[in-house]
Amino acid sequence: MKNETILKKFQMNKKCNRLLLFFGIAVAVCAIYIFAKRNYIPAWAEWNEKELTVPCDEEGIGNTETVIKVKNKKLEVINSGKVTFESEKGFKVQDVLLSDLDGNGDIEMIVLLWKKGLYGKHRPFWVENDEKCYSQHIFLYDLNNDGSVKSKWGASKIGVSAKHIKLMEQKESVILVEDIDDKCTLWSWQGWGLKNIENEIKIVAFGDNLIHKEIYEYAIEHENGNFDFLYEPFRSEIQSADIAALNAETVLVDKESMIGGYPSFGSPIEVGEAIKNAGFDVASCANNHALDRGVQGIDTTVNFYENAGIACVGIQSSLDTEYRPYEIISRNGIKIALFSYTYGTNVGDAAEKYPNMIHYLPKEVSSEEDGESKEEKKIIDDLHSARNEADFVIVFAHWGEEYNKEITPYQKRMAKIFAKGGADVVIGSHPHVVQKTELMDRPDGGKMLTYYSLGNFRAYQGQSEDTKYGAEACFTIAHAFDGVAICSYETKDINAFWE
Repeated sequence: MKNETILKKFQMNKKCNRLLLFFGIAVAVCAIYIFAKRNYIPAWAEWNEKELTVPCDEEGIGNTETVIKVKNKKLEVINSGKVTFESEKGFKVQDVLLSDLDGNGDIEMIVLLWKKGLYGKHRPFWVENDEKCYSQHIFLYDLNNDGSVKSKWGASKIGVSAKHIKLMEQKESVILVEDIDDKCTLWSWQGWGLKNIENEIKIVAFGDNLIHKEIYEYAIEHENGNFDFLYEPFRSEIQSADIAALNAETVLVDKESMIGGYPSFGSPIEVGEAIKNAGFDVASCANNHALDRGVQGIDTTVNFYENAGIACVGIQSSLDTEYRPYEIISRNGIKIALFSYTYGTNVGDAAEKYPNMIHYLPKEVSSEEDGESKEEKKIIDDLHSARNEADFVIVFAHWGEEYNKEITPYQKRMAKIFAKGGADVVIGSHPHVVQKTELMDRPDGGKMLTYYSLGNFRAYQGQSEDTKYGAEACFTIAHAFDGVAICSYETKDINAFWE
């Protein structure tokens, strides 16, 4: 009996020891988990080590004795060999930038860092306890001439997983943040603190706007000469876009005697008023009908659109003595260069007397073996010039074969020329039917989006079912870490036949 009692006690002690061991392991695992969670920083975080000096001002004066260093996730400010500032204990510094972010004339340090807690310098009074885990923040510090530093502002958790930060090249009061999905957001100083500002630009474009006789007669007889009804079905789409464009295929005239439909178009000036009222920003005007009403039609059209604040591309006034191959418009800090070319015109050729008035594509294209012709090289050079001045390049091309849904060799060749020049988007017109959309590689490693033909937009053209329908090009662009890029694109089917 005594031996049995001893055995039972031994077994019970052994069981207790196992339970204690299991409990100890569980406590250790929980402790390790809590410790790891509180000290975890994602592996995607890239730690930049750098050394910066304070930049000179406009007069060439700068404090070159002050050096800012980031090393081993720590930031130091050194003045005349003496450390005047160190990042706080527990801060893990990912990157630092220098800029006069708030425009007060003094340099600030912009520091991307990891710290424990969700809040910046101050926790809201209604929050009793902050998180104990690391999160990502942007802190700002005033940097004085003697190298001393004063804390200026600390953001709460920024809400994006910032892989990189940099200052915008053309606007150093704006910070660009690239996240782990390569999506970029912009931040600027507004009042007291950094605020996220709009980055994306939505662009919509429509095809051939042909004011046939049936359309202007209806407007005169039933709408008191007003053409707003033409664009009413698309008004919300046009006005919700940052930039809306169309192929304005018929010139505007201000005399009743010059109004006409197919085959020699002259549209009442009220058509331009309706285009303006609808909210269009860009009128592409280089097309085969550009000279239907001669020089006067060109001048009237250019003057109207310019006075209406609409970018008129592809044609110039007969008084222009300088060839301007592109126009630049800006939205959300992005400069966009706009080109417009036509393969030719139906009525004569004004190039000899007015060489700047219409922007032409080469009449013939060379083969791959022959290299680029003189005209092709000129287009490439103009596109390169635009790329140096703008962030994004759009080309409107009046090309192809009417009523043919297939891409012609001429279109393929010119698309390669545009790609070689660095165009970002090509928007085609003239065939009056929709052709394919293609995203192609450029020789410089970029991408070029080509809508070969959007077909008709507003017309009374019933040659076939295909001419009764068109497409709306929709794409968005945004600042990216290495420039401006296309975020998304699509086409939407539209009913183009007016009746």
